[in-house]
Amino acid sequence: MELPGNGLGVVWLDGRNSEFRDEDPTSGTMTFRYAAFDSNWKQTVDAEIDHNVCECCSTAAIATAAGPLVAFRDHNEKEIRDIAVSRLENGKWMPARTVHDDNWEIFACPVNGPAPDGRGEQAVVTWFTVKNDLGQAYAAFSTDAGRSWGSPIRLDDQGSTGRVGVTLLDEGTAVATWVELGLPSSEFRARLIDASGARSAPMTIATVGNARGSGFPRVARRGEELVFAWSASAAAASGEPGPLQVYTAMASLP
Repeated sequence: MELPGNGLGVVWLDGRNSEFRDEDPTSGTMTFRYAAFDSNWKQTVDAEIDHNVCECCSTAAIATAAGPLVAFRDHNEKEIRDIAVSRLENGKWMPARTVHDDNWEIFACPVNGPAPDGRGEQAVVTWFTVKNDLGQAYAAFSTDAGRSWGSPIRLDDQGSTGRVGVTLLDEGTAVATWVELGLPSSEFRARLIDASGARSAPMTIATVGNARGSGFPRVARRGEELVFAWSASAAAASGEPGPLQVYTAMASLP
């Protein structure tokens, strides 16, 4: 992430505390850390954002009017793994705050992290969770740079394998993407959402495989167009494995 004065901020999952030690009850966790570098590439900060996070779910950082905001899958001693955010204020990371208390209890990392976007005081985040043994994808909006979040908006129709994405548009709207669960194959889909909870009809971008190795589709805004990117095999529609290729598509903004 870009910092004032041409500085650079970096966040990552850090395993230095992951080995459990009998003499240290706080050991045995994956931590989430932050480093800052000045314009001469001198490191100026090395800090812990959160002491106990999900072991391998991806993380993300965005810029807001109130400072950098990071989104990640948190973790506690009860194996609850919900999505949380933290914001850098006056050089200090604020305590993690969950976007929504899904209370998803899972004893292993789902390898399915959140995707945020932000502009000014507005932010949006998409994420994956499981309720009643069914994978589901959600989004939520914030109007105060991630200090608080609105009610979750469900993205999928029948079920999801997650692998979410999102990009903010104008006037409080966003395009959110997810993988809609299907057999023998799934679909990379998108829909327009806003903070009121309104949703457009879903749009299918492509057929993709169900396996985790099929990757994480992405969406980005380029001027007045949307750019979608994903990976799939030529046999994805039949559910058969095959070599993956990267595909892209573009659409005009709604």
